[in-house]
Amino acid sequence: MKTKKRIRKFFPLDFYGADRGWRFVIRAYSTSEVFDALMWRSYLSVRRQDFNLLHLAIETFSYESDYSEGHVAEISGSHGALMRVKMLGPVVEVSALNNAYLEKQRECAELCPVA
Repeated sequence: MKTKKRIRKFFPLDFYGADRGWRFVIRAYSTSEVFDALMWRSYLSVRRQDFNLLHLAIETFSYESDYSEGHVAEISGSHGALMRVKMLGPVVEVSALNNAYLEKQRECAELCPVA
């Protein structure tokens, strides 16, 4: 008796990145998007301000962060304690980032014509 092998799907894959305590997720839906997701995670970890991830996000995830990032939080009665804050991070698709990049390049080409 032959049994059918169940094919497991591992997609979508989420790649977590961070920039100065602010976290985000880049989501890949196919094997062709994995390399792009890794590239975007690296790029956005350094230059997050180049793209509005909150505008491109399809959903959010929650995480806890040290608001003071190693500095002493000066809250009444808790001198010397780190303040932990629950925050929301955006989940962005690779295709949305690729489209935003192409749009940005198109705008730059229109505004900065080469003589």
